[in-house]
Parts: sequence; C-alpha cells; structure tokens
Amino acid sequence: METVRSVTRSIKTWGVSATVVVMTALTPALAAPPDALSKTPQGAQFVMIVPSMSEFSGKIAMINQSLGIESPELGDALSSFKAEIGIKQGLNDAGSAMVIIQDLATAIETNEEPDILIVLPVTDYQAFVSNFQAEGAAPAGEGTTEITMPDGQSGYVMESGGYAIMGNNAEALANYAPVGKVEALTGRVGELGKSYLEKCDAAVYLDIKAMSPMLISALEDQVEEMKEEFAQLAEMGMADETSLKSMNAGISMYGSAGKAIIEGADGLVMALDITDHGIGLTYAGQFQPESKVMQYIPGNGTGVASTLARLPQGSFIAAMAFNAEAFDVTKLADAVFAAFPEDDPQIAMYRKAQPMMVQMQQCAAVFYTPEPAAMMSGTGMINVLQTAKVKEPDTYMAKVKQCMKELNGTTVPMAMPMAQGGEAPSMKYITSYTDNALQLDGVQIDQYSMQMQIPQEMMMQMGPAAGMMQMFSNYTGYTTMFDGHYIASTTLDQQLMAKGLAAAKNGDGIGSGDTVAEVREKAVPEGAIGEGYLSISGLIDTLAPMAMMFGMPPVEAPENLPPIAAGLGMQDNSVALRLYVPNDTTKFIIDTAKDIQSQMMMGPQGPAQQQPGQGAPPPPF
Repeated sequence: METVRSVTRSIKTWGVSATVVVMTALTPALAAPPDALSKTPQGAQFVMIVPSMSEFSGKIAMINQSLGIESPELGDALSSFKAEIGIKQGLNDAGSAMVIIQDLATAIETNEEPDILIVLPVTDYQAFVSNFQAEGAAPAGEGTTEITMPDGQSGYVMESGGYAIMGNNAEALANYAPVGKVEALTGRVGELGKSYLEKCDAAVYLDIKAMSPMLISALEDQVEEMKEEFAQLAEMGMADETSLKSMNAGISMYGSAGKAIIEGADGLVMALDITDHGIGLTYAGQFQPESKVMQYIPGNGTGVASTLARLPQGSFIAAMAFNAEAFDVTKLADAVFAAFPEDDPQIAMYRKAQPMMVQMQQCAAVFYTPEPAAMMSGTGMINVLQTAKVKEPDTYMAKVKQCMKELNGTTVPMAMPMAQGGEAPSMKYITSYTDNALQLDGVQIDQYSMQMQIPQEMMMQMGPAAGMMQMFSNYTGYTTMFDGHYIASTTLDQQLMAKGLAAAKNGDGIGSGDTVAEVREKAVPEGAIGEGYLSISGLIDTLAPMAMMFGMPPVEAPENLPPIAAGLGMQDNSVALRLYVPNDTTKFIIDTAKDIQSQMMMGPQGPAQQQPGQGAPPPPF
C-alpha cells in the first residue's frame, strides 16, 4: 500500500496532478488507438494515456456544468493543469499525454519508488524545456537535459518524435526506447480491448503476464491470511471442524480460480469514455487460448436481450440476464465439487441442483419493486420473476420438483459459536411443492414454498436485523413451464405471473423498447453474454417510504430515469466487462443528496420557523 502511495506522489510531482486524474475519466473519444502508444517502451507494465488534453478539458467543463459540480478548477482543467506544473509555452494542447512505469511489479515487491516516465506532446521542444529552466540557461539540445520542477525537485527530459519524455531517473531516461508501433500494445488486450482503446477517452494498460509472479504471490499471501483468520474463528468456538474444512476449501478454490485468471491473462486495459448521455468504464483484455480460463468459458451462444424481454415491464430494482451456454457448466461444477469435502452439506445441495444447471441455456431475472403492503407485513419483500430457456423442458421440470422435495429437512451448519453439547447450530430448510395449484390463460401453474429456519442463537445475535433476515429467507411462489422456458416467482402474485406469461408470449417485456433498451445500446459490449441493470427509481420507490418513517425527507424519482448498467462480452479469447452510468441518473443522485442535506440542516420546519416581527433567525451555532 505504501508503494501505491509513493507512486501516486511521484506522479503528482511529475505533472500528473489531481487534475489529470480527473482527465483520465473525462477525455473525448478518438476513432483509433492513440498513436502516442507507439512511444511506449517494450515491456512497459503500466501505461496511462489521455488521448487529447484540450478536448478532455472541454468535456470536463461540460460535465462540471451539466452535473452541477460547479468547481472553478474544472471549468478550465487544462489551464489549471498547466499552471500547477508551470507550463507556459511549448505544449501541444491537442496532443496525447502518457504516464509510463516500466517495472511496476518490482517496485511493489520491494516497496520502492518506481522510475516514472511522463510523455507530453510539444509544439516547440526547446520552449517547453525552458519552462523548467532558470532564466538565461542554455537551451535544450539533443540527449538528456536536467530540469527543475516547480517544487524544486530535479528531473530530466529528452525529445522523441514530437514528445517530451520526462523522468526522475537519468539512466532510465537514457535507456528509453519506444517500441515504435501501436499494435505492440493493442495486440495484448484482444479485439474487445482494442475496440475500447479505439473509442476511449482515457485508459490504463497493465501487462498482467509480466506482473503475474508478483500478483500470484500477493494472492497466495491473501489466501493464507484468510485461512489463519478462519483458524482463529475455530479456536474462538465460532466454527466446528466440518465448517472450518468447508471455509478453507472455499478460500482455496478462490485462490485457485484467481491464479488461473492471472496465469491465463495477457494484457488488461481499463478504458473510460464520456458522452453527453453518460460515462462508461470498461475492463477488457485477452486470455491465452490454451489457458484454463478458456476451457471453462468457451463463449458459445448468442446475446440475452430476447430472454430478458420475456419478463414483463414494470417498476424494478434490478434486472439481469446471462447466457449459460457461454460457460462449461459441467466442468465448472466438477471443479467446485472436487475442491470441497464430499460430506459438505452445502455442496451436497448444489450437487442435487447440477442436473438443472446443465439444462440451462439462457437465464433472466427481474427484482420488481415490492408492494408497500407486502413490505410492511414482512412478506413479499423479495419480489422476483425469473425465466430460463432449457434444453429438455419436461426433464427440467421433473428435476425442479425432485430437488425441492429432497431439499425438505436438509440442515446446514452455520459458522457461529457452538450450541450446548459442542454442536454447530444449523439452518434447516422446510420446503413443499403442489402440482397444478391454479391455471392462468390455460397454463398449469404449480406452487412451491421454501423456508430457511435460522438458528435461534443467530437470531438473538442479530437483534433488530433478525426481522429483515426473516423477510429474505422465506419464499412462496409459482412455477411453470411455458414455450420451452421455465418461469418462477417468489411471491403469490397471480397478476405478475399472468403478465409474465403474456411477456413470454409477445417478447415485449423489459428491454424491448424502454429505458433499458436505450442504455443497453451504450453499455453492453459486443458479443454480449450477460447484462444487468440497477434502477435508482426502483430503489427510491422501495426505500423512500421506510426512510420517511425515520424522519428522512420525501424523495421522488423521475418516471423514466435510466438505470445504471453493466455488461459482459466475449469475442474469441477476449473479454470485456463494462459499467455504464447515465448522466441523468448521476445528476439526480447529486441533486437529491444536496437536497436531503439541505433539508436535514434546516430541520423539519425549515425557513418557516421564523415568525413575523421576530427579525432574522439566530445563527445555527
């Protein structure tokens, strides 16, 4: 951690100040990977690039105004940046700026300050260097020139094809040799990574393959630390031997998965883009074709928008869909089962569900805004409708019934202080299943229930939160098979189930033509195998009534406020994970926070506390 702080301090010293950190989030999109990437040295482990400083400054000013940030420094970020590091002349404002660290892994391992190179575009190299020289000093010539930064620290600079290369180590600068072609870097992040470099506003590149020994070592240290913490829990009586084995198996599996990802990865790019509609952050890279990761994630199948559209439109908190065929479920399940003890009760449950998992092709679920009455009564808090396209509908439905019946009476030990007699308290599942409980539009609907009986010891420890836990641990809903798709709800809402059948028939549900569809176009990567949406409007509709009970001011969200979105895409052996936040949503969050703060500071009566003839109210201190 101290090394990270050291890197941050060094970057600030060499001109990439806090203003430039904002720059990396808000630069404008270009049509191709920035040519400045050709100035990257061979084997650079860290590269941060801002494609165009002047265009970025305009974008920051736009965001500063449209989102109501109203920061004077962000009104002209480029001028603020130049003033902070003392640049008056010679800088090419429209060019690309970069920060390069050649050997970041060694710096982190040794906890030493790395050698940092700053690449800045220039129109007049000698004029640029004069910004950091005393008046009357000899002009910069070929090779390395010593300079003095505004804080008095010595540095070095040299010219390379229209760029000034600045650094804190003369030897590192003298050995600087650009790779000479953009493809040397873009070829390491896959087609999806390259596509986001082409349209990014700023990006950070990491050479995962070169850094893998350090990353794996850090991961192994973390795994051992967590195992030691688990052992301490067991010594304190918080877990029995069976639970400790399961926890250690889980963290070992986490370590193995992380190691496989690190060993299989080549390069990673974190790309930021901004438009007048929203801001996106994309993590993209590629895995080596022969890696373990690619064996588990072949990436087969198509997009999932049509599956999500089989669930009805309505006020929702979250919606998601994924392509199960993009994963080798059998291999993944076998790897998980092999990692855990055979007598692990939780894994035994998953083994029973495996026949259903391998049947799935595409899945989608929507967490709808619960009805206020259902929330207040403690039932119906989890108001979910889900659907899954399956290979063999009759087989799948039979497995669902079998799994539900076999789950009844199953107990799972909990990691908490032992009960009397030295036994671990257990959670017990109570389930039921009723065939043909009702019919909707000629479709047979079954009914199920599942209750998780939480140990009394845990309920007592949780205190007031126990009631909320109960709301999240009891489900009674409907289930059916329609048009080759399994449909299930978590509440006995016949109207929602009927709407689900209609949407499944017509394909006009979530994402077919609403705000989700508008955001999907900007948020979901090519080769989509998964997408998810978080509705701030749905959260407000759910939480605002409860917040008002605790004295919070009322909050109402616009009807068509676009959701925050996330998408996962695959193309050959490249993967992209993207987060997208619409500007309208960001502005609503900022404005609402300001409004709540203002109302809370004024008190329940606000300005009306002043009575006629009383004069000005007393100061609030």
